[in-house]
Amino acid sequence: MSDTMNKDAGAERGAKPAPDHVEAQNAALDAVEPERLLDGENEDTAYVDDALHWSKVYAELLDFKRKLLDVAERGVTSMDAEAESEVKDTDLKVLKAEAARFERRLDFWKTRTDQLSAGTVTDSA
Repeated sequence: MSDTMNKDAGAERGAKPAPDHVEAQNAALDAVEPERLLDGENEDTAYVDDALHWSKVYAELLDFKRKLLDVAERGVTSMDAEAESEVKDTDLKVLKAEAARFERRLDFWKTRTDQLSAGTVTDSA
């Protein structure tokens, strides 16, 4: 099948085209940026519901990332040495960095939820 036919078939199924080099590089950097917040995330919220929402979001993201890590770690054991080395030197490191970021953010939001629930947060404005 030609590249054009592959692209057309993907478009028919609703598949998005693969990101270009710059998009992929930016996404990889964003994924492992330790202090990056998600769109709409406000660490200074005064609302328990917001903190609960972000706790749920990060719990879901962490669970998803851990599942991906599990699959990747099990799959790497059956690879040729060169493929195994590539996965360990790139993919697994990125997945672990992402999981660590999600875990830190989840811990932050759990603490924030506890603070807001107990009324121990003071208005800094």
